[in-house]
Amino acid sequence: MKADCIQQIINKMETLPYRTILFDGPWGVGKSYALNEALEGNLNVCKVSMFGLNNAQQIYHEALFQLALKNNIGGKIGEIADNILEGVSKVWDKVGQAKNIVQSIANERELFLLLSKEFTSMHIIVIEDFERMKADLNLEEVFGVIEELKQCNYIKVILVANIEEMQCGQKEVFDKYNEKVIERSFHITEHAEHVAWSKMGIHAKFIEDFLSIHKVSNLRTLEKAQRFFEDVKLFCKDIENEQFYDELQLLCFAIVVESIERLFYKEPDLEETDSVKKMANELSNTLERRIQAYLYGIKCSNAFVEMLLRYYQEGELDKDKVDAEYKLFLKSGDKPNYYKTDDEIRKLLPELRRNMMEAENVIELNQFADAYISWSDILEENNEEILREYRNSLNGMLRELLKNGKEEIFNYSYHFFHLSSDKLKKICSEENEKMRELQIETYVGYLRNLTWDKKAYEYSYKLKQCFESSSYREIIKVKIKELYHRNSFPVDYVNEERYHTCYNIMYVLYHSEEEQFLRFCDELKLECDKMSKHRIENLVEEIVKK
Repeated sequence: MKADCIQQIINKMETLPYRTILFDGPWGVGKSYALNEALEGNLNVCKVSMFGLNNAQQIYHEALFQLALKNNIGGKIGEIADNILEGVSKVWDKVGQAKNIVQSIANERELFLLLSKEFTSMHIIVIEDFERMKADLNLEEVFGVIEELKQCNYIKVILVANIEEMQCGQKEVFDKYNEKVIERSFHITEHAEHVAWSKMGIHAKFIEDFLSIHKVSNLRTLEKAQRFFEDVKLFCKDIENEQFYDELQLLCFAIVVESIERLFYKEPDLEETDSVKKMANELSNTLERRIQAYLYGIKCSNAFVEMLLRYYQEGELDKDKVDAEYKLFLKSGDKPNYYKTDDEIRKLLPELRRNMMEAENVIELNQFADAYISWSDILEENNEEILREYRNSLNGMLRELLKNGKEEIFNYSYHFFHLSSDKLKKICSEENEKMRELQIETYVGYLRNLTWDKKAYEYSYKLKQCFESSSYREIIKVKIKELYHRNSFPVDYVNEERYHTCYNIMYVLYHSEEEQFLRFCDELKLECDKMSKHRIENLVEEIVKK
């Protein structure tokens, strides 16, 4: 049954003979969405979620506030007793001991049952999320409450659940009382044929085209995909290209839908003995490959897909990278490069080269270079000169970053730039390694001569940070030996800044070569005054403990 039927059932609810009905179906199929649509504007509706409910009596609490007293704010009755009394007096003239009743949560049941006698039109109580209720919640008591509610004047109860997901013990209780309490069950297996996509923020034309190819039944998955698209759009505020956004939305939906629904995942054949076939199946089952099944005919690059996938998985995305991908998108022309002829690609290559040479940052440089090398390799064009130009440009940009104190980029491998060309990956790795060596040489060279200013402290701190990274450790172990002299230890002239600088240097020296470090400390203590010796001993003790 499609979720559309919920609307039809609700429309006939008043005339139907059933006092209690159940809408059962898998998560995300649109049960709650369709029900909310059907009940929109109905003021005589109480909605209760079993998720987080501590006891069955709280259902009476919600019914009292949402139906009998027309108060949807919830809260402890004792805190707003006077307001409740005012409401009670309007519909129940036998107030009597009402204040005592209102102030006792235990008597919310009694108060609601009394007030419900004044109802003259149908009131609906919706109870959702049975499968999410707490394990220690007494389901028998819940069914007792439902049975009592459905006996009230002008009250009908609607239950919404995914019975298959109920815990084993509670499922048994549910099955036991199901026939007695629930008068009619409807099993929802498909989302509504006609969904108000605009209310979910999804463009109807896009999603209808998407669903015509990819059979997604879970509306929550589609909502998550739309939220991810809206998230990524925040990085595209300066972009005004409708086609780019169309492709971006498709990319976002492909990533989220395939990650959750796994529509293109193929169960491995456990009896397959051919190692080549097994490997091929494993390769085709990778998430990256499965996502590509959604993306035929797009202009956006594979690197952009990888970038967005990483953002979805790890939460990291750089606006500069998005801008670089957009520029590459614009350069691809009227149709995706994938569908172009050899001649069309050859005409594109000079422009990609020019863009590479005019790149304003490392990200743009890598994006355009990667596109050039990837397509020229397919055409079997000689690109050695381009690779030399790329290396020179990359080296210059990386040196400039080091000069400007932005050396944190050296921590990243080529994966950070989402390079697809193996040739560029190799160059990128080699140049990064050179820069890391130059970076450490810069720190050590400065600290060898000076350890008592702010820059010295900054360099010592960065040196210690780098040592924690495996990509730097071996480089540092070679270079750090130059710092075995008095300047690196808290002797002679010392202030607070130099003291912390010495600590950072000593930390790296100790962890590079413990025995050599301790031996040097012992030798140095023989040459310095008592206060210097005391400081060295304190720092060594602190470093060794850590």
